[in-house]
Amino acid sequence: MIKLHGAPRSNYFNMVKTVLLEKGIEFEEVMTPPSQEDDHLARSAVGKIPCLETEQGFLAETGVIINYLEELCPEPALMPKDPWERAKVRELAHSLELYVELVARKGFGALMGGEVPEHVKELLAIEFPKGAAAISRLAKFSPYIAGEEFTYADLVGYFTMVYASLSAERNVSYDLFAGIPGAAEWYEMIGQRESVQQALGDQQR
Repeated sequence: MIKLHGAPRSNYFNMVKTVLLEKGIEFEEVMTPPSQEDDHLARSAVGKIPCLETEQGFLAETGVIINYLEELCPEPALMPKDPWERAKVRELAHSLELYVELVARKGFGALMGGEVPEHVKELLAIEFPKGAAAISRLAKFSPYIAGEEFTYADLVGYFTMVYASLSAERNVSYDLFAGIPGAAEWYEMIGQRESVQQALGDQQR
């Protein structure tokens, strides 16, 4: 059986978890924090979570894991059949990580009761609107983030926005949802999916 190593509070962990749930793939969760210990580095080369344990070995990096699961279990599909549309889904998911998720992480200290340096906040005040504008150019919200089909970009986007919206608000009083027109309604819709509800509920364990 596939084993998913990570922690329920991790948005990356939940991106993979919801893909597994959407596809109906049987899996076991193994609670594993990020670590630089040798045993974890053998599973994930830089010690991050999540990582996936398979019969062939371990696989790390969220995007890589999700694409592997799509190839392993093509139905139900979380990617369009058309090669161009598939590439656009990957472009959107990658852009969410680069221009929203990784930007937001610079201010995650504020979510844990810590202080974020003023020079970091000044940078965030520039980067959040820039990232929001980039996603606005790529997203369709018709009704899903990449178009008419539900794709893994919806799950990546949802769990990106969970913490990114808080980071933007608490650090620079920026409304990330307002900065991406259509995102608020889409976020509410995706939040009603059974897989997402399960992942959110499991965070309370």
